[in-house]
Amino acid sequence: MGFDIFMLGATIVAAGAVTWFVLWYFFSESDVSDTPADASDSSHTSPSPAAHADRHAGDAQHPSTDQAYAEMFGSRQEEAAGLSRLVIVGTTLTAIVFVLALLSLLGSDGSPAWLQAAWIQSPWLQAILITPVMFYCGRPIHHIGRTAIARRSPDMNSLISIGTWAAYIYSLAVCIASDLMPEGSREPYFESVGVTITLVLLGRLMETKARALSDTSVQQLAGLIPDTAHILPRGYLPDDHSDSAEDLARTVASSTLSRGDLLLVPAGESIPADGVVTAGEAILDESIITGNAAGVKRESGSQVFAGTSAVSGTIVMRCTRAGRDSTLGNIVDVASHAQRSKAPVQGLTDNISRILVPVVMLIAVWTFAIWIVTGPQPRLSHAVVTAVNVLIIACPCALGLVTPLSVSAAVSLGASNGILLSSAQVLQQGTHIRTVVIDQAVTMHTVDSQSSDEREGGDGQPSGDAADAVDTLRRSGIHTILLSSSDAQTALGVAKSLGIDEVVASVRQDDKESWIRRFKEVSEDGDLVALASDGIENAAALNEADLGFAIGSGIDGMLRSADVTLVNGDLRGIPKAIQLCDITVRNIRENFAWALSFNLVAIALAVGVLYPFTGWLLNPVVAAVAMALSSLCVVLNARRLRHQVIRITGGAAVTSAKPREPRLIGA
Repeated sequence: MGFDIFMLGATIVAAGAVTWFVLWYFFSESDVSDTPADASDSSHTSPSPAAHADRHAGDAQHPSTDQAYAEMFGSRQEEAAGLSRLVIVGTTLTAIVFVLALLSLLGSDGSPAWLQAAWIQSPWLQAILITPVMFYCGRPIHHIGRTAIARRSPDMNSLISIGTWAAYIYSLAVCIASDLMPEGSREPYFESVGVTITLVLLGRLMETKARALSDTSVQQLAGLIPDTAHILPRGYLPDDHSDSAEDLARTVASSTLSRGDLLLVPAGESIPADGVVTAGEAILDESIITGNAAGVKRESGSQVFAGTSAVSGTIVMRCTRAGRDSTLGNIVDVASHAQRSKAPVQGLTDNISRILVPVVMLIAVWTFAIWIVTGPQPRLSHAVVTAVNVLIIACPCALGLVTPLSVSAAVSLGASNGILLSSAQVLQQGTHIRTVVIDQAVTMHTVDSQSSDEREGGDGQPSGDAADAVDTLRRSGIHTILLSSSDAQTALGVAKSLGIDEVVASVRQDDKESWIRRFKEVSEDGDLVALASDGIENAAALNEADLGFAIGSGIDGMLRSADVTLVNGDLRGIPKAIQLCDITVRNIRENFAWALSFNLVAIALAVGVLYPFTGWLLNPVVAAVAMALSSLCVVLNARRLRHQVIRITGGAAVTSAKPREPRLIGA
């Protein structure tokens, strides 16, 4: 190999200086301006106030990759279209360059004359073809990576940008001054630049499409509100014969409706806003709200909801809430917020990425240093290849996808099961629920979820669904407590029929919050207390609980108070929601373990630990493909959540097992 003591000393000094600078720049405590990295780049506008508001705690100055792509492309659909164009251009040009690089390798002495043609053997054609990939297709990557470095919060785009720039500049040097390069170090790596950038863009495109697919259920809900409504004159006095209203009604956009407007809803049409029926009667399909496909009769004085449809009959209604203020609008807003939010585990992933990126930079620096001093000839070529390999294959792309894709898929799965999550944090909290407090009112069987005739204190009986829910919770090792405003005897009877463990009887409305606080105080560290309740009057108690389950759809005002809303009013949604949390967190952990393990193994291969034993050195193209396959594995594993079936285990044991004797808790 040969050994140059002067080269060793110079390399150590240079690598040490770079190491000091990287550690000082990325880890020293220093105020960094939030000014964009390239203030002269007028094509990039500063983040909007809305974008700043969405940034997670502890990272207020650092816009996410999602926000950066949104600023460049716009909506999710526009981003997918823009990325598709970049991937097509990148794939086409890179494929040509790849073929040219292969042909140039085959064009040795003794090969056909056409393989030895100057236009094939010259690297300049490869340089011309790959330059648009580097600067046009790679523009989002370079911009985001440069901005992240300038803000001392490097991400995977920073690694990819540095790696491709190193390969591109080295390859240009080969084109310009190949005679000055050591023998054996005169091969360009333009194909590595193209493959790396194209695969990163392809991974981003796959992620964007996966998230767009998860948005489908929420978008479908929003689309249930009709675009138009039939509005009646303000002075119209409805009577029992609403047919005459058809002549007076005029069609307007639903977005223009306001509180107090009188609306005509004929048979076969959807209701454009929340409101109260003032005349007529109709059979409504309210399955999108209640989950019950059976038609419900609505007449004068009944409450109706936007997005539900009149199966038969015609009604006149007075608008109370329209658009985003309606029950359905609130549901859509909460679901959309949940898909955009981050689970607490994402903070761990972000912190690992911020540490991993500078560490990878240092590993690349010292890998280059070791190979340039002790490596076999051609040392420069080997040093460049191994350093670029480290930057490319160690890119934490998959690590960055771990949480967002799983959360997005879980929110979509929950919505399809009537489980509306308020934020991604709920998914992690749900796995720690050890006590569920149940308001007796939500255990009562009601055919019509909007009726108050069979509420607690009426003639209603505990539903079989509630018994299944409690039995499933008990099988999962979750303690159950009944909060009841009834006397002790009645409350104990209800608890016994359901299999509930403990009972608090004669609870006043203003005492519920203090009881939840008491249950939290006696719970073990890390164990969470959940409350299942309905009615806007219970919002304070839901807020006090570690996790609040709002039961039923007639509680649109509670959507902001509850962590989980069970829109169909079925208590079995509680164990279903907990199971959803369990399978989601398990999916995130699987992705996290895979992504982290891949990075550790990949770095070892990239630095060339196998070379002394096998003579095998990773090619940058192979490194880029491996990095892309790692991201693909994470994407596919996260998408498995969309096809999960959430089942509960209660039911059979309730009728066969001996009824449990609940314990009465005193004040």
